[in-house]
Amino acid sequence: MLDWYHVSEALAMDTIFIEFRRFWAGLRSLRSIFAHLALLFVFGVLTPRLKGQDFFDPQILGAYACLGLLFAGPATAQLFAEGGAVPFQVGKARILVGVVYGEVVVLLLLGASIATVYLSFLGRFVPTPDWGSLARTTLFGLCACGLFASMAAWSAVQFSKNAARMLMRVAFFGLLILFFYRGQWLPDVGLTAASGCIVVAGLFIELLRRACR
Repeated sequence: MLDWYHVSEALAMDTIFIEFRRFWAGLRSLRSIFAHLALLFVFGVLTPRLKGQDFFDPQILGAYACLGLLFAGPATAQLFAEGGAVPFQVGKARILVGVVYGEVVVLLLLGASIATVYLSFLGRFVPTPDWGSLARTTLFGLCACGLFASMAAWSAVQFSKNAARMLMRVAFFGLLILFFYRGQWLPDVGLTAASGCIVVAGLFIELLRRACR
């Protein structure tokens, strides 16, 4: 007798690998490589070099830890063809791809930035970042990636890839305003905000399930 649980699990893993390969194929162009290198240089080297030890301000590090949501949503939307419904399993795999991509970008930028600050003051005392605050905002950033990726997936299936991109722009603009006026709260509300993101992401995933065939 077939073990349908393991068969289903194997199919799910195959779907995830297929979607990762599709996404990776789109990143291998020279234009994409140069764009990522420029991003790494500006935000991973130049900005922390100019900021110096002030870069370790919890608000700045918190903002960096949340940058993944700027990449997760658009990356997820990019994987959906115009006007085409997909199986729910494929939709979930594409959400995972978007979240992983966003968090990989964040980890690279944070790692390069912190290393740049320490190397800039080599041989001199440099206060350590507030690792607790950074951990909380990184968790929030991860959950926000899930929220934006699931929102992008649902809107791309329900409407279109262009509609998903437009929704992402509106959401980014709203977050930019919120950060401008209340950015200092980010290190303190990270865990609460992360919980809210999980709840809303679950709602969008349920909407995605209903929208998929």
